[in-house]
Amino acid sequence: MCGKFSLIPSKVQARLVGACLAALFASSASAHDFFIMPAKFKVERGAPLMVDVTIGSSFPGLTNPVPPERIAELRVVGGPQSVFEVEGPGSKSLKTHFKGDTPGLAILSARAVAREVEYPEERIAGIMEEYQVEPAAVKAVEALPRPRVLKALSTRFAKSFVCVERCDGGSDPMRPLGHSVEFIATDASAKSFTLLSKGAPLANYPVIIAKPDGVRSHLHTSAQGTIDLPGDVSGPMMLFAAVMKPPAEAGGRFTMDLASLTLVKN
Repeated sequence: MCGKFSLIPSKVQARLVGACLAALFASSASAHDFFIMPAKFKVERGAPLMVDVTIGSSFPGLTNPVPPERIAELRVVGGPQSVFEVEGPGSKSLKTHFKGDTPGLAILSARAVAREVEYPEERIAGIMEEYQVEPAAVKAVEALPRPRVLKALSTRFAKSFVCVERCDGGSDPMRPLGHSVEFIATDASAKSFTLLSKGAPLANYPVIIAKPDGVRSHLHTSAQGTIDLPGDVSGPMMLFAAVMKPPAEAGGRFTMDLASLTLVKN
């Protein structure tokens, strides 16, 4: 079941929007992972847990605050009385907290407000390198008339697995939340994951795994759309993928859906 979610009061938003946006746009040349980073991945039942929601390039480190008005939804799957709420803005993230009422796995999720973005010619190569996408989308971008302007409707999704008292039981890690793009566990062990787009597995698709030391590995899903966590590494990890679709009409906007999942591997 879903718990409660809450966004920051509007009067607080008004004082902080300018500063948050300035910090966000100042980092526009960096990677743009949208991810959830709990202070720890296991917490006692009913105990508040600080959770950072951020956009940046240095997982597991925090880089940029997310303006409150950029968050469309915070959600927790893990008991009817569980909460995932905004505390307030920090210097490098949007500060939130989680409190779980049911032992077992809880799934935190965040969805950003969809945004219309435009990237000029000089930024397109970097964007395409950062967001590894399918060949058809790459070809469509290459075919844009020069000087190119890549226009897209961008939506970001983030999930995080947190254990309340124990990691067995609780929410089903194999059950999708309904995001346009998301990672779900392939089995109950949560050491292998399936990348879904519109609910269907993405086979042989590029995925990034960011490790605890910040090293990013560029991998591909299997023919079944699965990806395994590295067996020789433990600690916090992030899975990231981007799905880009060409516009239906010439001159239209591409759709660009970005998804991350953070968890700890023991």
